[in-house]
Amino acid sequence: MVPLTEKFLAAIAGWPVVFEARKIRAAGKVKAARYEPPLLKGAVRAGSRLFASGLRIISPTDIENICSCRASQVEGDGMICPHSVAVALEVIHGDPQTNPPAAPKTF
Repeated sequence: MVPLTEKFLAAIAGWPVVFEARKIRAAGKVKAARYEPPLLKGAVRAGSRLFASGLRIISPTDIENICSCRASQVEGDGMICPHSVAVALEVIHGDPQTNPPAAPKTF
């Protein structure tokens, strides 16, 4: 499991994206966030749209942005959008009651 930290997010997305994601989160636009490795998923409000956002984090160098925003879908090119980073920030800094950790798997 790859631990989520702001330093990791900056390394994969860049500080400008983290800065924009902080603004999104501070505005209360992250509506859902959950990290059940390898899948980080959530929802982000952008105007009248609600984006399904997140990341598939296989390893520190194998990451897929899975946001439904235009930048992710059309411009792609491996870029990680601020919506997905905002979801990650919500998991990192959010209320533990609304973002409980994933239950350990039992075999």
